[in-house]
Amino acid sequence: MKISKTRHLGVLACCLGAGAALAQDGPPPGMPQLPPGVLAQINLGKAGLLGSFYSNEQWGTTQGRFGQSRFTIGTATAPFASTTGYKDGSTDLVLPLSALKALPDGKSYLRFGVMYVKPNGARNQVEVDGNNPSVSVQYMTFPNPNTMLSFGVFAEHTDVRDVVSGAMAPRDGYGIRADLLHKFNDNWGISVRGEYSWGETDLQIPAIGYQHVQGDDRFYTQVELIGSYDSSSFSAVPQGWSLHPTFGINFQRNFLEATVDSFGAVSSGLVGETEDYGMVWASLGLEQMVAPGQWGFNASLGVEHEYVNDLDAFVDESTYIVGSVGASMRTRSGQQVVVGYTRHQGVNGNRWNQTLLASLNFSF
Repeated sequence: MKISKTRHLGVLACCLGAGAALAQDGPPPGMPQLPPGVLAQINLGKAGLLGSFYSNEQWGTTQGRFGQSRFTIGTATAPFASTTGYKDGSTDLVLPLSALKALPDGKSYLRFGVMYVKPNGARNQVEVDGNNPSVSVQYMTFPNPNTMLSFGVFAEHTDVRDVVSGAMAPRDGYGIRADLLHKFNDNWGISVRGEYSWGETDLQIPAIGYQHVQGDDRFYTQVELIGSYDSSSFSAVPQGWSLHPTFGINFQRNFLEATVDSFGAVSSGLVGETEDYGMVWASLGLEQMVAPGQWGFNASLGVEHEYVNDLDAFVDESTYIVGSVGASMRTRSGQQVVVGYTRHQGVNGNRWNQTLLASLNFSF
């Protein structure tokens, strides 16, 4: 199961070369005064912080590894099953749609999001395919040009199946999410995300007549420290480009209800009532700053390492090289199109994932 990974999603004027000056000094004489929410988005977008807010990159990576590992453990612990040679691989299509509605105060917005993810597992001992739609509504406010606060709700559905065994584990859930973005100097800012999801998973193995319905709740938190340097602040950066060094950490805990399965046994999760996962990462990204109506390109390279993974019993992989390339264009009317490709490659060669992204963002 691989859940959404939407990278480099900005709003309004993330790629305007004059964004920082507008946000800090206001528009030139004769130009209409922009609303404070627009100025803040220009400022936070150029700093790379709005990209972190709109991205589900690390969140999706975490959900995918939970899902793949659950199926792998279930397969490997079945009677007479092999316990060696397990690998994970997945190619995912990610299609997000995001819309902003400005509120009368000029500094606040409602964001409506729709996401569809199509995971396609590689041919291995465990091969997981699925469909993952979700919807969300968030309230965003910008109390000053350097800060954003957001709170919202979401609903999600996960429909995944192991093609090899026929096992399936659909999950329905809903939850709350809160975010903080803050740019604390000219070159660095922080992005903080936290959410809680209440859900229920229905594990089914039709071949043996097995079913286990149980509560499956999730707590997730993430922090990213993001830098932004152009040629004026770091001479090695090409003119018209922005360099984004990023350092991040996340943590997730799943809470699994102990219930009676169709065989009459009481159990919770495959490794107990809770499942923990956490990783740290560092990357260096380069983003082209362009005017509206032009395509801007981006690329990044980094590394991530799992510092905890309760479900790593059968796939020997904890460190990954991560690379991405992409392009985006913001039209003069404010719409933004984003396309991208990301690859997570385990250094031991036992797990990989690649994502194809195509998204549309607009305001109304």
